[in-house]
Amino acid sequence: MPPQSPSGARKREVLLVALCALFIGFFVTAELLGAKLWRFTLFGLSPAKLGLSESAEFVATTGILAFPLTFVLTDVINEYFGPRIVRLFTLSAVAVNVILQAVVQAAIRVPAVSFTPGVTAEQVQDAYALALGQSWAIVAASLIAFLIGQWLDALVFTTLRRRTGGKWLWLRSQGSTVVSQLLDTFVVIGLAFVVIPTMTGSGSAWNIGQALDVSLTNYIYKFAIAVLITPMLYVVHALVTSWLGRELADAMAHEAHPRDPD
Repeated sequence: MPPQSPSGARKREVLLVALCALFIGFFVTAELLGAKLWRFTLFGLSPAKLGLSESAEFVATTGILAFPLTFVLTDVINEYFGPRIVRLFTLSAVAVNVILQAVVQAAIRVPAVSFTPGVTAEQVQDAYALALGQSWAIVAASLIAFLIGQWLDALVFTTLRRRTGGKWLWLRSQGSTVVSQLLDTFVVIGLAFVVIPTMTGSGSAWNIGQALDVSLTNYIYKFAIAVLITPMLYVVHALVTSWLGRELADAMAHEAHPRDPD
């Protein structure tokens, strides 16, 4: 990569810091929001209508409202900085989340005070603990699954980019997300509700059939979201290219993936 102007170097640095902050921020937010469950259908389609189960609605954690944005950010980071930076950001996100768990647990345990009429301190304490107090099995499983999923996402994205010569952004983005989230979903459900409870005796372990049903329905909505946010990926790439300038953006992409065919 040719020497950059001071302006180009600053833009590269600002982009790197901004992507890191957003990536870690959305991941930590998704983890903190994950204790709440909600019900929905996909444009009127339910698991029962799709033949996945007898349920009339999908059930997901509210963490899914923030987590899909990490898909877009992962692909943008990989495009302009390469898989090594994706791995570094992933490890950083996991480390931040682990450190924050100690803070969250401390916040849950300190006694609450209520100044809201009709709401007791005990009710505030119980609600706070319920909202933020995810089990350690779910936290551990989600972090392990995230590490594996991000590693696979970066590998598939880089491979597809190389095979297509940097063309077809949608293909490498969707291909990497679809493959990585398939593994991520089955790993997190399997670890959190089958493997860890069985090994530790903490809680009631699901059977394999239950785990497969929930994993499949979870993957369906992740797949749907991955497809729906594809236009957002193109918008983000356009904004980055516009801000960096075409020459600098192309140079950074080439430096991040030097083995791409000409």
